[in-house]
Amino acid sequence: MVTDEAEFTMVLDHFALQHELRSGGTVVEAFVTANPELPDVERDMLLDWRDVVEGIFEVRGKDRDAVLLFNFVDELTYRTRSTLGRKAFTPLRKSMIVVGRVVRVDSDWVVSGNLAAFPASARDQMLAAAAQEAMRNPAAAFRNPEKLAEARRLMTEQHDLFVDLFGADLIVVPGSEVPGKVTEFYHHVARQVRPDAGPPDPDRLGLDGEELLSAEHVAIHFVPGEGLSFYPDFHLVEEAFVNPALLSRRRYREALTDLLRDPDTSPEPLRQLAARDQSSANVVFGKLLKRKGFRWDTEGEALLRRHKPGYFDGSQLPRTVPLSKTLSDALQRSRP
Repeated sequence: MVTDEAEFTMVLDHFALQHELRSGGTVVEAFVTANPELPDVERDMLLDWRDVVEGIFEVRGKDRDAVLLFNFVDELTYRTRSTLGRKAFTPLRKSMIVVGRVVRVDSDWVVSGNLAAFPASARDQMLAAAAQEAMRNPAAAFRNPEKLAEARRLMTEQHDLFVDLFGADLIVVPGSEVPGKVTEFYHHVARQVRPDAGPPDPDRLGLDGEELLSAEHVAIHFVPGEGLSFYPDFHLVEEAFVNPALLSRRRYREALTDLLRDPDTSPEPLRQLAARDQSSANVVFGKLLKRKGFRWDTEGEALLRRHKPGYFDGSQLPRTVPLSKTLSDALQRSRP
């Protein structure tokens, strides 16, 4: 049960603007659809509210009835007003930190729910929290098109370094060797900037998943423009492409099905396997889909597009966010 009024306001606000209904869309979108008589200006204003920014902001100053908020997460400044008028910002002083949500209204922004204010002395702590949020939620950081462009440039460079180190952008190793290979790769990346750089701490690579490390074989794939992906038991899919009859076994069939139908995995591993032997790919997918006469050269891309639309519509984002020096330093200081 929510007993705090501010918390209740935030929950209600999130439900109205961001919660996805079973029918698709949000409450505010459903309201607009149910009220076609709304004037265009009101309709447009309500639909603008779909653009919600949750962030950790620094007060950079005031501009008449608005406050200028610099979001540490995406490094953009939001000229923000309040439905209560300028009096809502009276307690705020330059360099104070506020945590909250803002929504778009025309070219400006308005506070959505409540802002939690902190003194300027909390800056380091809030910077570290912003760095963690950016890494946890890349989409929030990539509201800034410059950060997205920088990330894609870095991903291209790192993809080339992965290939330089391992000879291909997809390698298959025993699960127990995954942390060592990833450590070796990031050490290789670090040495491009500083030749005497030491290897990264393996404990901070986040590779302690039991399924990953205990798998017989894992594919480590540097997805162009996205980053590292890991496919446990990838060898089963490879073996099925060599011997399609193995798809009669549940374990092999499920491994291939998962790789094909998971919308969050790149289509590239399947492309690479099909490129090795297209006739085998025809048989493999024909058996999996129970479609005689399946041809990879004419139907393969459509199959991938159907199951992995994010890789074709431009919505797939890099997994790694390039942190500014300010955020990176704050994060390092926060670690024990």
